[in-house]
Amino acid sequence: MSGRVQLTVNELQARNGELYQCLEIATSGKIEPELLGSLTLPRELDFSKGIILWGAAPIWFTSHLVQRCDPAPWVGCYDLQLGSVVVVASRTRELAAAESFRLVPSRPPGPALFIGGPPNSGKSVLSYALVRGLRGANPDRRIHLHRAQWDGEGNWAIEAGDRALVDSLRQQHKAGWSQRFFQHHGEAVGHIREAVDLVLVDFGGKPKPRDVMVRDRCTHYLIITSDPEALAQWHDFCQVQGKLTPVAVIHSVLEDRVEVLQTEPFLEIIAGPWMRGESARIPEALLSAVMKLLVM
Repeated sequence: MSGRVQLTVNELQARNGELYQCLEIATSGKIEPELLGSLTLPRELDFSKGIILWGAAPIWFTSHLVQRCDPAPWVGCYDLQLGSVVVVASRTRELAAAESFRLVPSRPPGPALFIGGPPNSGKSVLSYALVRGLRGANPDRRIHLHRAQWDGEGNWAIEAGDRALVDSLRQQHKAGWSQRFFQHHGEAVGHIREAVDLVLVDFGGKPKPRDVMVRDRCTHYLIITSDPEALAQWHDFCQVQGKLTPVAVIHSVLEDRVEVLQTEPFLEIIAGPWMRGESARIPEALLSAVMKLLVM
């Protein structure tokens, strides 16, 4: 099934009180460049005003929209991680290219689900499948997956067919330890919560004191582990130290299996497999447990 794109026009308010025109991008499925030939912009889009592009889409698609919006005085893209609009093209002195400005949050911060667990438990595959399942079940809600990964692994690593190339790129671009890394991702989670209904935070590695800058921006947590002995450490890090609310524990297995162990006070299941290159399915019990965060 080919992906689809929906474009809508609305207004956003900046912190200085100004109202700005926003072209919101909503995608479903994997979109391909072929759709550009039939893509039409909303009739109500006013090219006499600046335009903010809002929404997650491939770079080639966003670049195409910037070109299509060229008649406007300026075009900016909303950067979720920065929590700001960054001007990417301008023909006016009002706002120059590379300038940025903050928007006024239109609602209280949304919940943030910290997804943790020991390495090689399937955390990245789970996160990818979970955000797709949540978006499919809630097409009218803004749900975002934020990857706080040392090796830059994102959705591209799950979708790519060449595993050898993915592994090579991950090793080449793996970051070293940096205090700024944790500050950046902690701030990013805070900014993202201002703009979406739910953010999933895929955090790599083992729990360490330096990780609190990311953890403390979250409200809830989910653990996926293939090592039962690691469970207590993650509960201590998230619930005892971080005061986060548990949503689910997944005991990761290699076989095709779903078994519910408990539903209260949080969901605990045995589920698998969570393998790269395979289509992971999200158990209904897990999807339902996480969806409760959308009605908080």
